[in-house]
Amino acid sequence: MSHYAFWLSRRSLESSSDFWGRRLLSPSFFGFGGVFSARRKASSRRFSTSWSGLSVSLMTTFIFLLGDTNAELYSSHEPNRSQTPNNIQMDDVIRLAESDPFWALRGKAIQGYAELENALSSLMAELSGMPRENASTVFYKITNTGSRTSILERLLNLKHGSRYNPFWNAYFKELRVLDARRSEIAHWIAAANTVLDDNNILHVGVSLIHPDQTGKGPIPEQRLSKHLVEFQAKCEIFAHLANMFTFSVNPHESADPANISAWLEIFQQPLVYPLPKDHLLFGNQKAPDTPPGSSPA
Repeated sequence: MSHYAFWLSRRSLESSSDFWGRRLLSPSFFGFGGVFSARRKASSRRFSTSWSGLSVSLMTTFIFLLGDTNAELYSSHEPNRSQTPNNIQMDDVIRLAESDPFWALRGKAIQGYAELENALSSLMAELSGMPRENASTVFYKITNTGSRTSILERLLNLKHGSRYNPFWNAYFKELRVLDARRSEIAHWIAAANTVLDDNNILHVGVSLIHPDQTGKGPIPEQRLSKHLVEFQAKCEIFAHLANMFTFSVNPHESADPANISAWLEIFQQPLVYPLPKDHLLFGNQKAPDTPPGSSPA
């Protein structure tokens, strides 16, 4: 994982705060011909960064949020190396942030959404009657997710009328929520959260914040690791549901008629998420990863 390398000397982040870091001074780090400064934003516990000089490479986390007591923000914990009370070694913060599980979870979340898109592409092929390759070409050319969902809604109505509306109206409503969350995961900025506790233990974790919040006032909301896990799980379930619909309205000859009938009954009922534990999706009949008759795009 690459990061801004300012070639810093191992100077600590000086602080005049209590252990939650509420009153931080403005430290500077001096390296080989360059200066990296982190200036405290009193209203938001945030550091903005500026530099001058030589040797700069890319970094995944360059925004630091200090002093938040929410334990859900932190995934790494180790004794603070600084011998000065209330000082934080910023190279330790960067090291822990760069190895945070958050990065893998972010990638898995995007992969989950890609699987959902693949399932929706197969759904478009089924509803439109186009070959999978053709439908996939059209689907992925529609970059506006709202327009794409509206097209699927229209195709569904043209082919099946209102028979499956109770399920799909709820599905598409949740899909729009997923689309918005996917945009956040892809485009929000990663920030490194850090705090010292009473035992001089350094806590570090990574979260996402809206780009508009960098360098401004208090942060209204963050996207944490748990949100990425929830997003991935929901995308996978919605992908399986879309695939099961495609499978059920156009089943294999060898498909169990009773199972297909049960699924078609499900698709005529309103979708409730999270799914109940006894939902057929969690039963012995596994939803196919790829609908019948489809091929990779």
